[in-house]
Amino acid sequence: MAPDELTLAYLWQEQALATDLCTADGCALRVIYRGVWTHRRGPDFAGALLEFDGQLVSGDVELHVRSSDWYTHGHHEDPAYDRVVLHAVWEDDLHQPVRRRDGARVPTLELARFLVTTAEQLSPASLRPLGALGFTHCAPEIAATQPEILHRLFEHAGDDRLREKVARIQARLSDESPAQTLFWLLADALGYHQNREGMRAVAEALPLLHLEARLYSLAPEQRFPMAAALLLGTAGFLPLSDAERARVDLPARLWQEFEALWNRLALPVAPARTLWRLASVRPTNHPVRRLLNLASLLATAQRGLLADVLERLATAQSHRQLLAWLRTGPVPLGQDRAHEVIANVLIPFALGYAEWIADDRLREAAAQLWQELPAGRGNQLVRATLEQVCGPTPIRLRSARAEQGLLHLHHRGCRERRCWECPVAHLVLSRSSPHSL
Repeated sequence: MAPDELTLAYLWQEQALATDLCTADGCALRVIYRGVWTHRRGPDFAGALLEFDGQLVSGDVELHVRSSDWYTHGHHEDPAYDRVVLHAVWEDDLHQPVRRRDGARVPTLELARFLVTTAEQLSPASLRPLGALGFTHCAPEIAATQPEILHRLFEHAGDDRLREKVARIQARLSDESPAQTLFWLLADALGYHQNREGMRAVAEALPLLHLEARLYSLAPEQRFPMAAALLLGTAGFLPLSDAERARVDLPARLWQEFEALWNRLALPVAPARTLWRLASVRPTNHPVRRLLNLASLLATAQRGLLADVLERLATAQSHRQLLAWLRTGPVPLGQDRAHEVIANVLIPFALGYAEWIADDRLREAAAQLWQELPAGRGNQLVRATLEQVCGPTPIRLRSARAEQGLLHLHHRGCRERRCWECPVAHLVLSRSSPHSL
């Protein structure tokens, strides 16, 4: 009996395959890096590095029980699969390569021909979790015996990530207003992984100066419908489908008001309309919800987006004040996303802006918040990187600095497979050398 796709994912992650691989059309194949499981959001394994007849190719790997499932699942029409470079299947029932949306042929690897174990012998309980970054853990002994050393390393990496963010923000401040920079950063963060480009396009097509000029000419209760109409309309989502409306619990009269306002404004739709990636997007990350989150923030700002953020940062309880603002309004952010916005957007922006205007008080307030901000629940990348470093004894993260540090290690090391530059590797080597004994 053929295994299911989840078992195939374990087979591919563990690389329980012979070394003399070849594709269905006879091309020699070597797997240099098998990629990372994507939790079924798009292609199964992203960021693989493969060698076909001596030629290096990077891209994604899609797994199926049968090669015909590629067409059954509609991948040939989905832009999310335009980076797939290998189709690994249990049974090649098509006997020819599948094609991507752009017309490129994707080589087929028939897994059943190259197994060095049986699917039944693979027990998930004894294997690394799907989504593991590498094959062996980096520093399990240090995590088990001296976790504080690793925690400090993560926090220092978080400081490095913060410095890079601040530098990029200062570069933007030299070309646009501080308020527009903040607006653009919020839109970018709310786009999450798949829809950053679309959210940024909306922020650029609908500058905050024009948005706030319209909003603050209205009564407070009229601001959210106007902000929602402007953002959704510019993004190309109006009129909304029933399925899109169902993603956010709002009264029917509000949806009707959004569309009526947009029709009355008769403004152009932004290029973002062609940029949205909607396949496999979680309901909470759908662009309609994220645009309404942004509309809520704009509508609940009393003195303008920039002034309200700076005022809250300057208070004694800045974390609580910012969290309350992000978590209120007609379509509030969830707890986890609000935490990420504070760590990834508001603190870096405040530090960059404080440096730009030479405001020591704002700089100190933002720096103190960075030092005191507790850890959240961490996203999938944080958890995967922590598992990769620590193995069976993961340490408890106490600060957002440490969370951000794990993201920095992932993007600068794990994702690029630059292990030799990673401070975790340097730590392990320093403690294993004779001079460290």
